Amino acid sequence: MERLPLLSSNSTNRIKIAFFDYPDVFEDFYTHYSISQTTFADWDNTANHAWLTIIQEKIGDVTWYMNVIKPETSEIVHTKVGCKIRFIKSSLLHRMLWRLFYLPSFAWRWQRFYRFYATIASYLSPFSYQLSRRLFLEKPDVIFVQDYCSGRYDVLLFYAYLLNIPLITFHSGSVSYRYLGKRIKKYSISKADYIFSSGTQETGNLINNYKVPPENTAVIRPPINMNVYQIMEKNLACKKLGIDPTRRYLLFVGRFEDGVKRITHMIHVFQKVSEKFQDVDFILIGSGLDEHLIKSRANSLIPGRVFFTGWLKEDSQKALYYNVAECLWLASWREAAPAVIGESFACGTPVLSSRVGGIPDLVIPNKTGWLFEPGDDIEMLETLCTMLEICPRNAEFRENIRNYAENLVSFRAIGEVLKSGFLSVFDPKTN
Repeated sequence: MERLPLLSSNSTNRIKIAFFDYPDVFEDFYTHYSISQTTFADWDNTANHAWLTIIQEKIGDVTWYMNVIKPETSEIVHTKVGCKIRFIKSSLLHRMLWRLFYLPSFAWRWQRFYRFYATIASYLSPFSYQLSRRLFLEKPDVIFVQDYCSGRYDVLLFYAYLLNIPLITFHSGSVSYRYLGKRIKKYSISKADYIFSSGTQETGNLINNYKVPPENTAVIRPPINMNVYQIMEKNLACKKLGIDPTRRYLLFVGRFEDGVKRITHMIHVFQKVSEKFQDVDFILIGSGLDEHLIKSRANSLIPGRVFFTGWLKEDSQKALYYNVAECLWLASWREAAPAVIGESFACGTPVLSSRVGGIPDLVIPNKTGWLFEPGDDIEMLETLCTMLEICPRNAEFRENIRNYAENLVSFRAIGEVLKSGFLSVFDPKTN
């Protein structure tokens, strides 16, 4: 494959990057969070937006391709990232299958076949005449793909082969036993030109189980805007939020997807914590499919001690909550390297989390947080109680966490990793 020179942001001939995120179609994910195709251009609350901001500024011109069931617009420009967003119909077969699976009143009976459906749908969605035509007309220099866990990745790898261009992908929390099209993955994952891993555990998986050359991988985390997420005095943050500064707060930030995030388990654990620590409340930022279940459980078990903010669009508002919290609390079954951990660290707030994915690479026990085994609610309770008894809420402790974040997840640090990865596929001499 002929390699192109990697050009700086000052060049008049910047490389063209075709980006694809994880959902098969827009309607599978974004509509559940009240994001429409027309408002998508103003939404920038994910790690993808942070990565693309760096890439758009430092590396090349990004076009974000989004398959949809029914396009409401064809192209918009993201107001903050600066990239183009193209909405393109998924394949006809995918649209027929999607409507058959989701829309009929009896569709709930088909849920037992969801995994089979998801596998087929992930291959059919990007296997679209409109998408392939657009790619061949625009001739991107590289395809950049979120995760390699579904058929979407395999189809895009095929397009990259036909276009004779490199493909770069990154891990965003998938686990190998849940890959869609697992047999094909044994072959296709190693064919990526470069893979950004979420941590040492995932790097080992790629090298040992999928024969990915070590020189074709690097660990990357979601970049954090250190100018927005900063340390603030708790009383001031509480005043801005209008909450009681004499209380202590535990904080969860993320999707309300209980099967993965285990939020109802956290609420059961907090019920026990609340009996021992009468001055502690629990704040949850986010929304999602299981929001009603989670709120109902909280209101029935510990009324008046659990508070829900919904999604917070403004990062500055979210930073206030990190600054009032004793810790960010996560209990997921699986994660990559969540952006919320970097956000918390940037505000000098420690993290208490299950030991999954790339999190053990980030959370250093008794220095930047505490870890417990995933699914072990007894250990989670004990660790949480210990934290509430001994956690040193002092300036030096928080400043050390902030400095750790600066070296690990700042735009400067992540930008260097991204540039190195992209450079390696355009200039083989760097390998």
